[in-house]
Amino acid sequence: MILLMYEPVPAHLQRLQKAAPDREIAIAHSLEEACRLIEKAEIVLGNRYFIQSLPFAERLRWMQSNSVGVDIILEEKQRLLDKGIILTCARGVYDAELAEHTVTLLLTLFRGIHLLRDEQRERSWQRHRLRTLNGSRCLILGWGSLAQAIARLITALGGRVSAVRNSPDDSVDHGIALFGQQNWQSQLPETDALINCLPKTVETRHFVNSHVLDQLPHDAFVVNIGRGGTLDDQALLERVQTGRLAGAALDVFEEEPLPLSHPMWSEPRIMITPHVGRSLEGPEYKWQSLFEENLARYVRGETLLNIVNYEKGY
Repeated sequence: MILLMYEPVPAHLQRLQKAAPDREIAIAHSLEEACRLIEKAEIVLGNRYFIQSLPFAERLRWMQSNSVGVDIILEEKQRLLDKGIILTCARGVYDAELAEHTVTLLLTLFRGIHLLRDEQRERSWQRHRLRTLNGSRCLILGWGSLAQAIARLITALGGRVSAVRNSPDDSVDHGIALFGQQNWQSQLPETDALINCLPKTVETRHFVNSHVLDQLPHDAFVVNIGRGGTLDDQALLERVQTGRLAGAALDVFEEEPLPLSHPMWSEPRIMITPHVGRSLEGPEYKWQSLFEENLARYVRGETLLNIVNYEKGY
């Protein structure tokens, strides 16, 4: 049985049925239904109710997440391993949208749009000396499909891009310098904008910490489009407040929603967006075609797309 943890639109359901004509498809409309139906499910598509119902799974072989990051699901890593469940994610589905949001945040910082908006509210007409993304040096943490999409947009706007990948050695990919674990921090003193695209794993918690931030120039910006917790939010806030860094733009945070009492809300040089790099959608979803393709692959016995490496966490 294939268990859907979401309400499919008719056309999507028909395509799933066509991909797996001999399989029963059930839909969980509530947590109670999910816990009951998952007992017989071989496949689960969608996140909602999955963690809560996972203990009742007896025949599950594959779970397809509709999220790119799977750190919450991997809190049940041992149970997944014990049950022999393949986990796949939605990597790549939201690259274009997330990359656009990243560049929007970058341009906001370089052109001071957030500060100008504050002045607009005060009806204050002041001209400023502003900076440009064109010619700037941007260092991206991570080199997955999202980072590559961001790099293409920045390059198109005249920015100079390099990146950091989880590898011991330096390399080059399509003209982009990639720095490994040994040398990447040597690039920080020459960086105008540090862009964090890292997944959330045990190894990446506070990857961007006080030590990293203190190696950036005083006029550098920081953008976090990856996952909350990979950046030490408090360390960043302190450095922006004291003028040690020029500013930041954050779409993800260690604690979400960001508490009303958090001092970041009142720091004018920090641009906050409420985890909307991937915006709300539905009832049609961008991940539908991925689900349909992966289900067809599963039925044919082919390798699935976006299999999560349990050891790496992504």
